[in-house]
Amino acid sequence: MRVAYLDIETNYVGNYTSADERFFRDSKNHLITVLGVRLMDKDNDEFVQLFDKEVTTARLVQVLEGTKKIVTYNGRSIPDAIKRRVGFDFPVIAAQLGMVLDKEFEHLDLCPECWKRNLYGGQKKVEKILGLRRQFPEREGAWAMEAYRSYVKTGDERLRSELLAYNREDIFMLRELEVKLAKL
Repeated sequence: MRVAYLDIETNYVGNYTSADERFFRDSKNHLITVLGVRLMDKDNDEFVQLFDKEVTTARLVQVLEGTKKIVTYNGRSIPDAIKRRVGFDFPVIAAQLGMVLDKEFEHLDLCPECWKRNLYGGQKKVEKILGLRRQFPEREGAWAMEAYRSYVKTGDERLRSELLAYNREDIFMLRELEVKLAKL
């Protein structure tokens, strides 16, 4: 079965601050800057990143062709059964690209799976609790947004490369987290 591990980075253009809960729910004002997907099946392990203007509905459909299941952390657009909350990634994708991925694909959101095991917090916090290590543990979503904004202003390819590497690590850690949770 072909499984896609998916994560996005965004640039927020709305009026709320990250300290305001509405910031995360304002899906229409989070513009996707990076959409990364790791595609795995029994014979293949492929990684694709769409950057900035490459993020289109047609490209996402092409990337996900043949996928049976998508794995995210806090990605769902359908409220979970535990807290009845939606996540982040899929609502932003729906607002920007018009695709409701968890209605088109089987979906495993690792966030509610963590809650079932009394693990709370963002992906990086849960990884740390479980002993998973990152190359740049201090980088968060706010860093990714600022790196993108700085890249747009300066054209500094180092910033673009670091942003893509950050997204890649988020995605590859989804698989590590899934494996670790399966053992608990």
